[in-house]
Amino acid sequence: MNKIELNEYQNRIRELLQSKFDKHQVKSEWISFMSDINQYSPRVDIAVGPFNDGSEERDIEDYISEYNEMVEQNNIKSFLKILYFFHVKNIRVGYSNNIIIPNFDTLLTNNQNARCFLAIEIENRNGNKHIMGSILNAASLGKIGIGLAYSPNALRSFTRTLDYLGFLNTVKKNAYDTSNFLVITKDQMELILSNQQQ
Repeated sequence: MNKIELNEYQNRIRELLQSKFDKHQVKSEWISFMSDINQYSPRVDIAVGPFNDGSEERDIEDYISEYNEMVEQNNIKSFLKILYFFHVKNIRVGYSNNIIIPNFDTLLTNNQNARCFLAIEIENRNGNKHIMGSILNAASLGKIGIGLAYSPNALRSFTRTLDYLGFLNTVKKNAYDTSNFLVITKDQMELILSNQQQ
């Protein structure tokens, strides 16, 4: 898949998400830390606000409360449940020996100090190190992080990397909590968003 097609897909998903989250801004290529030029600031492919990026004078507790209220809204909660269902399906098909799948309620309560509501990284065929970075960025920055696999290779890379992180945890190595991170295919995301627009 070429870069133009990938960009068109990213724009289409951003527009569908904007229709779904009409009260909250949805941005492509969102920069996570606006206020500190000396700090590394990951750029997320698509992010759903509100954005705790230093551009507004708001207390962190305000964002935490707003994100927690959002996950309890019926339309958002049902959207997240469908994403979660597809994630579980995708993980079980892949390399899932070491991946711990949290229950749905645990997913909603993790990453209280997020920078945005949804952080989505779209991957086509990047290497495992790049996929690892995408997982860490999305899981760290989003209340819910999403790895959007544009190709079967990307889906395999996401699941293998999550399996590796799970393995590190099981053998008591330093590991990273990815229990707020979901792996979804491009077709699944389009299906979910298209059906929820009706």
